[in-house]
Amino acid sequence: MKLSSISIKNPVFAWMLMFSLILFGALGFTKLGINENPDVDYPSISISYEYEGATPEVVEKDVLEPAESILVSMQGIKDMTSTAGRGQGRIELEFSLDKNIDFALQEVQTLLGRAQRLLPDTVETPTVTKSNAADDPVMYLALVSTTLNERELNILFKDGIIDQLTTIEGVSEVRAFGARDPMMRVDVKAEKLEQYQLTLSDIVETLKRESVELPAGKFETPETETSLRVLGEGRTVEDFNNMIINRRGGRANYVPIRLSDVAHIYAGVENRTRISRVNRTPSLSMPIYKQRGVNAVEVADRVKERVKEISNNLPEGTNLSVNFDRTSFIRLSINELLQNLLLSVLLTSLVCWLFLNSMSATINILLAIPTAIIGTFAFMYLMGFSLNTFSLLGLTLAIGIVVDDAIVMLENIVRYAKKGHDKVQASFKGSSEIAFAVLATTAVLVAIFAPITMMPGIEGRFFREFALTICIAVSLSSLEALTLAPMRCSQFLNVASEGIFIHHWVDSAVDFGKRTYVKCLNFALGHRIKILLTSLVVIFVSFTSLNFIDKEFAPESDRGFMFVIFIAPDGKSLDYTNAKVKEYEAIVEKNENVRRMIVAVGGGRGATTGNRGFGVLILKDRNERTKTQFEIASDLRKELAGIEGIKIIIRDRMGSAIGGRRGSPIEFTITGPDAEIQAQLYKQLEKEMRESKLMVGVRSDDIGELPEVHIIPDRIKAQQRGVEVRTIAEALNVGVGGVSATKYTERGRRYDVFVQLKEEDRTRENISSLLLQNNRGEFVTLNDVVKIEDAFGPQSIYRENRARGIRVDANLNTDVAQSKAIAFIKEVSKNVLPKGYYIKFSKDLNESLFSVLMIMVLGLVIAYMVLASQFNSFSDPITVFLAIPFGLAGSFIALWLSGSTLNIYSMIGILLTMGIVKKTSILIVEFSNQLRDEGKELTDAILVACETRFRPIIMTTFTTLASALPAAIIVGAGSETRRPMALVIIGGVFLSTIFTLIVVPCFYSLIARPRRKILEEV
Repeated sequence: MKLSSISIKNPVFAWMLMFSLILFGALGFTKLGINENPDVDYPSISISYEYEGATPEVVEKDVLEPAESILVSMQGIKDMTSTAGRGQGRIELEFSLDKNIDFALQEVQTLLGRAQRLLPDTVETPTVTKSNAADDPVMYLALVSTTLNERELNILFKDGIIDQLTTIEGVSEVRAFGARDPMMRVDVKAEKLEQYQLTLSDIVETLKRESVELPAGKFETPETETSLRVLGEGRTVEDFNNMIINRRGGRANYVPIRLSDVAHIYAGVENRTRISRVNRTPSLSMPIYKQRGVNAVEVADRVKERVKEISNNLPEGTNLSVNFDRTSFIRLSINELLQNLLLSVLLTSLVCWLFLNSMSATINILLAIPTAIIGTFAFMYLMGFSLNTFSLLGLTLAIGIVVDDAIVMLENIVRYAKKGHDKVQASFKGSSEIAFAVLATTAVLVAIFAPITMMPGIEGRFFREFALTICIAVSLSSLEALTLAPMRCSQFLNVASEGIFIHHWVDSAVDFGKRTYVKCLNFALGHRIKILLTSLVVIFVSFTSLNFIDKEFAPESDRGFMFVIFIAPDGKSLDYTNAKVKEYEAIVEKNENVRRMIVAVGGGRGATTGNRGFGVLILKDRNERTKTQFEIASDLRKELAGIEGIKIIIRDRMGSAIGGRRGSPIEFTITGPDAEIQAQLYKQLEKEMRESKLMVGVRSDDIGELPEVHIIPDRIKAQQRGVEVRTIAEALNVGVGGVSATKYTERGRRYDVFVQLKEEDRTRENISSLLLQNNRGEFVTLNDVVKIEDAFGPQSIYRENRARGIRVDANLNTDVAQSKAIAFIKEVSKNVLPKGYYIKFSKDLNESLFSVLMIMVLGLVIAYMVLASQFNSFSDPITVFLAIPFGLAGSFIALWLSGSTLNIYSMIGILLTMGIVKKTSILIVEFSNQLRDEGKELTDAILVACETRFRPIIMTTFTTLASALPAAIIVGAGSETRRPMALVIIGGVFLSTIFTLIVVPCFYSLIARPRRKILEEV
């Protein structure tokens, strides 16, 4: 082979090639980011609206519906979903994968600009963001104080902490749960309004007129310039107390009334909508978000350093600490992968040393690992990849593959050296003879994995790095085997070593195996039809194990934390929910496996869902506890069942980043024409799901109802009294909802001056006596022109493709497979759902597995075309493919015996197995063809080829098994996803090797045709 000859003749060139790959690979490695998942743009865009004080139905009618009517005209939208809540709305646009998400973002922003004209004036411009796999917070901080009051703590956060955190390199955003904006509060007294015959609008207008500072220009003389300021803006509580209400209903007020006469004015904070605690201590929780594409671990380290700096300057009794570090799992997972990588190298080295009986030969082969693996880092950096669970998993599983080519090359060169050729001639002859097989196996592996980049759906984007990483590593290993390995053999090969006793044992075992194999092969060639029929029976029986293998989209990992959801009965207050959550905290605090607990009770900013809450349980490290997070969750569910008056849902299964929309193992939507019937169907399905014992924590956020008070204007009475409906709405907007009348400055920061009725006046009884001013300047009470009725409204409204639906989430019970739960729901829904009503799963398990199956078929088709071209034969690739059914059978048996599931990771492992097992067939078929071309008869050629290639086949099999063994047996962070892939490789390669050594020669002897003559020009 020309490449091998060039390297042998020019050893310095070959050495420089190896050093350059290692050098640039090492440089690339230092620049690679470290993340849990690849930096993948989901084909979706999120649009968030805030509409202060609006009910979900109002948000749907006034905000979502108009915006959706404009957005629906956009090309490439696959799904449009939206959610209306209290005071907020959210639209999610999912696009087809061929849509450029950056162009889509610009187009969406343009359309939203048009839609803004259709929305109420008080609805601000929405926030538009792209969704990304790495969008979750990298860590949570907690700010607590025993000496500062709530306002002082919030000012400290706003003025002294948030800016220091957001300026950290790599940090994109810092939010705060439990934060309440400082403001100047004007709490109006309803009885004083009635006493002084004032309306709430009079108070707001007074603040706008009396607290103002406008540009006043400057004095200029030939020699000086002096700026002019009118210091009319209120700065202190006293300033606002002393402001005079000069107008009543737009007319002059001749009785001097101060603001302090009708309102309690004080420096406070915004209304309480959320209570946040850490380990039962009130706190301000801060999630930290990283920028796109940066190293999550480095960002977390920088944040921790900055936290130490900030803590040194905090007031006494105030503490800022890391509450929850999500990168801990990333660090552990990456460290586990690197340990697996190292163990795979060591085990592979041991196998090579045992078989080769030579340290120089072993080192020669092992040099293929840094050349291929480290060299791959250079290409990963150039392609914008990161060190994540997908790319590192690909490298770990590639260890056994990258040494295979070097083993086959070296073993063939050693065979010639033992025949009496010197090391240089042995290198020339051995490399030339085996080069075709090396190229064929590499081409087949690349052909198998390259189509993964075409996998549909978001999972294809995730596995792209995995597939391309393996393709690069395999290609570099082939380059190394064809150039560097022959060159090193020509300089350092030593076959004179006798080794130690263990080498003699291995040689004896291999020789015994070879003799036994040759006898079995002779027998098999005499009974070819029976052997092939028996093998078909074995394959059929093995494939029946599929019936006993559970299926799921992706295995769940023990991440050391769990999410908790609190749902109090509809209409319950924040204080009620808080009291129930405290009962939860008292129970969880006693659990020895829990390190820290975080709770956030109530809604966030813009939402007032006081009957809801959210929590996080951070568990101790895995080596500090005896139970998995799934077992701990099961125990806690039993303990927490005794808390009455609230529903507590523990989410111990987070779902995969490539799973459903909402992160639960079971997610589906009930759709149909009538919202009330949807709710009834949910209750029936929820009952069936709960009673099945397959699922726990069945819930929906879209069926809850909250009590409402409907203010219905009596238009006839209002017209008779000269009151406009807008006047009614504005009075309630100010009195109950509250408005920002103006702003003031404190310590260099601008804060709102917030006007609202005082808390005890914000009741149904008191608002009915609010004064309104009609168009004639007369005063009318609210009760005179409206009817007040009690009612119930939805807590949230979900829409899918502009029609209402009900989302349903559920967790899996202990030891229940996702496939069983999904099959149960589908079966029940056939009996429960009437015509016109459907359920739609957010992620179809069968569809995902089917897409991987189609990728397998495409890979086989491409591999066939590659092999047919290389062998110049239509039948030889079929013989090579005969190893695949045995590989699949072995993979399925391994999953069944180990109790693992068939999931997208194990399917990718099966794909890798399909590429590996064909190596045995290629070595046998390719060498048989060579011998036949040299004049040997078919049977003789087969016997000689199988006997000659037996040792390298056994050796490459053991190196592959050794490289996959650590991932299969070591339990650690993220091992739940690595283990299925390793198991299918071990099972598939082991069983395939045993049967391929017998079945492939038998099949080849039956279908082999006379060798095709190479046509040459005369």
